[in-house]
Amino acid sequence: TPLVLKCKEMGRAIRIGTNHGSLSARTLSYFGDTPKGMVESAFEFARICRKHDYHNFVFSMKASNPLVMVQAYRLLASEMYKEGWDY
Repeated sequence: TPLVLKCKEMGRAIRIGTNHGSLSARTLSYFGDTPKGMVESAFEFARICRKHDYHNFVFSMKASNPLVMVQAYRLLASEMYKEGWDY
């Protein structure tokens, strides 16, 4: 939260990066090693930003398997649409 507030104050952007191979144990226990886990991990941080009315962020998904990465980006776009997030 301090980082979000500081970036908001200074007008700086934040990159919310999700690495398929580095999901937290908590995320893995709920969603497994899946694109859904990647999206939920990214959304967790985006919700913190949005809670502070901070919207200057971008998502970045990374996976060594291109199919997983494409699935994650497609799911991300779909979930953003459902949430009404038009970034």
